[in-house]
Amino acid sequence: MKRLLVVPFVLLSFCIIADDRIILGSFERETNDADTEEFTGETTLNGFGARLYNFKDEGLYFGASFVFRSGDYELCAGTDCLSGDASATMFSGEIGRDLGNWTPFVGLSFTSSEVEIFGETDSDETSSFNAGLWLELDTFKLRGALIDLDDSDSRAITGGLLFQMDNNFALGAEFGMLLDSEVDGFRFSLQFGRKF
Repeated sequence: MKRLLVVPFVLLSFCIIADDRIILGSFERETNDADTEEFTGETTLNGFGARLYNFKDEGLYFGASFVFRSGDYELCAGTDCLSGDASATMFSGEIGRDLGNWTPFVGLSFTSSEVEIFGETDSDETSSFNAGLWLELDTFKLRGALIDLDDSDSRAITGGLLFQMDNNFALGAEFGMLLDSEVDGFRFSLQFGRKF
């Protein structure tokens, strides 16, 4: 009989633990301006993305995202300039733990980028280590993260916000900027999705 009484309590504990899965589609924009003694460069990329966030009260947090951007690339040395097409595809994943209103996380990102000038393509693949946290405030979740912790040249800081509406739809936005003094880089993401 005592074992039978344990079953309702176990089931009740699973019901109390909230599980929020949020899937978002996004519009993405990235600009980079480099100005050194030898050259100047400018890149403007627009694109789209998809994000999945899985929050659990007092449990593990998982996040994943895919982003594709493409646009124009220009490199100038003095008065001589080269222009072409550029694109970048990024996959990232992160894992963390809910600690009340705070959810710290760590993650990895993989980026594949291409630049095409005069029919020749230059490609590059990089991976980065990221860390950050979510702060929950009623219907808002605030996000802050450091990107590329292991690479001082491309290290960036991002901040974002996720708003869950009463009808289970969600709005999000994220801003980011490079911390490298030689490159002015800015990222923006506008997101819309639904909680499941």
